[in-house]
Amino acid sequence: MNSTLGVLFNIIGFGVGAAVYVLEARRRGMNMSRTREVALVGVLAGVLIATLVQWGYAYFLGGAGWMANGGKTILGGVIGGWGAVELWKRQIGIKESTGVLWAMALPAGEVFGRIGCWFHGCCGGRETAVPWALFREGVWRHPTQIYLSVAALVTFLVVWRLRDRPDVFLISIFMWALGRMIIEPLRESSLATPWVVPAVCAGVAVFVGAKLVRGWNRREVSA
Repeated sequence: MNSTLGVLFNIIGFGVGAAVYVLEARRRGMNMSRTREVALVGVLAGVLIATLVQWGYAYFLGGAGWMANGGKTILGGVIGGWGAVELWKRQIGIKESTGVLWAMALPAGEVFGRIGCWFHGCCGGRETAVPWALFREGVWRHPTQIYLSVAALVTFLVVWRLRDRPDVFLISIFMWALGRMIIEPLRESSLATPWVVPAVCAGVAVFVGAKLVRGWNRREVSA
């Protein structure tokens, strides 16, 4: 573990995410002042809700107080930040979609943020005998931080390719939910309640998948 490198990669992750958000907003000719305002609301709400979800999970399900068992912050942050952004946009009268900005910025930042997790020694995997296991804390483990980083990279590349589609944000959320469903059970933090995050992500995937299918069907009919 190397906390200095962990902090460095966390900072890089935030910087890359912010840069992708701003550059895509400029490419689309969006109002930068209002776009930055929406970004600030999303980040602050995401951090607050993520912290509350993490505490609630640890206190009521983990039984070990603040921050125990780890690993639920991004789940709470993404869903909470998404809801807060939509509410704030209605409040200030923004009608144009900012979803594509988040669809690109979040996975771009997570690619580097998860490498930061690796150096911090958090978000680690369960003990395993798979050939690609890495030795951490005295045992061979799933490198779940690397799994999550690769999943974020794949999501970013797909979203970047499809960035001009109207449903690209939903595609991004769908891919994120699928990735977490697969990877979360392999994490050490999910030993006590391995069903919590996969169950929530399955619900998100079903909801978003249904919206995607309805959108595709409507476009096929109109064509």
